[in-house]
This record gives sequence, structure tokens and C-alpha cells, in this order.
Amino acid sequence: MNTLTQMFAVVQTYAPLLMSGACMTIFVWIITCIISIFFGVLFGILSCKKLQHPFMRWLLNCYIVCAKGIPAYVQILIVYFVLPQIVPFSFSPLVAGIIALGFCSAGYMTEIIRSAINTVQSGQWDACFVLGYTTPLALRRIILPQMFASTISPISGELEQLLKSSSLLSTIGVLEITRVAQNIVARELNALSVYLSIAIFYIAISLIISLITKKIERSLS
Repeated sequence: MNTLTQMFAVVQTYAPLLMSGACMTIFVWIITCIISIFFGVLFGILSCKKLQHPFMRWLLNCYIVCAKGIPAYVQILIVYFVLPQIVPFSFSPLVAGIIALGFCSAGYMTEIIRSAINTVQSGQWDACFVLGYTTPLALRRIILPQMFASTISPISGELEQLLKSSSLLSTIGVLEITRVAQNIVARELNALSVYLSIAIFYIAISLIISLITKKIERSLS
């Protein structure tokens, strides 16, 4: 009982710090989600079979190999420590982390979107062009709406993975919830209560994402 009371006391004492870290985690996650989805959709369209250009296909394949082949943690270290030695400016830990996670996740998102577009029958494209649709109009009105339903689940999985990957930013000093928890544990030497609290936070956000995904899938069905 004393141990349980002590756990609640530690969490209550540092609740404002944990809340601040949680807000930073959510902020990083939202920004990286926007980057991932935007570039994932753009690159997925440019690399689909119907629209791909030989040079663009090669370029995007190189990008996807790098984004998927290099661990997210290593990408964060490269952007924060290595890139400033190549370009004449440096990034703050927060900006470097967002760039690295967005770069990494967009590679997976590109594969999801490209695969979904490629599953749309070529007859759909031909019908659009016969009816006088331009390529952007065909994508917006016919192709993308058809592939949207099949991508809900894999996109949701990638966004959940992106949420968990945000904890890697703690290694370069970003005060997201994992870094805040590490600082509290270093001071209080009570790892159980603090790490259990952030585990509950990640589970709660993942459940929210899952519930939203299921609601969207039900509405589309």
C-alpha cells in the first residue's frame, strides 16, 4: 500500500511536467503526421504505374530505400549531428527530430499510397480520360476516393508507429514525455510509477487512433 501511495504521490507532484511532455509529444506527432501524409500521397501518386516517369521512379525508389532502410534513430542523429556539417546552418533538436521522423514515415506512407493506387483497375483511368478528365481531376474525383477505404488500416498503423517513434527524440534532448520521464526518474529514483504513467499515455493515444480508424471504416462500409 505504501508503494502504491508513493507512486501516486510522485505522479501527482510531477503532473504539470508530465502534461507538458505529453503536449510536446502530441505536437510532434501531429506535425510529423502532416508531413508524412502530404509527402506520402504526393510521392505515392508520382510513383504509381500509370504516372511514373523513369527518372522520377528511380529517384523515389532511392528515397524509399533510404527512408525504410535506415533506422529512425539513426536518421535523427544524421539530421541533428551530420547535416549541419554539410549545410551552412543547424537545426534545433525539435526541428531536427520532426524532419527526421517525417522523412522516415513518408517513405512508408509512399509505399502504402502507391500500392493502393496500383490496385485501381487501369480501366478506371481509361474511362476518366475518355470522359475528358485531366489527370489531377481523375485523381481527385475517381482514383483517390476508390483507394481511400483500402488504406485506412495501414495508414492508421503507420501513424501509431509514428507516435511511438516520437520517443526517440528524447535522445537529442527534446522534452517530450519520455525525456521528461527520464529526468523525473533520475531525480526521484522511482521508475515504476513514472514509466507506467507514460506507458498508459501511449496506450490511451493508440486506443483513440484505433477507435477513430474503426469509426471511419464503419462509415465507409
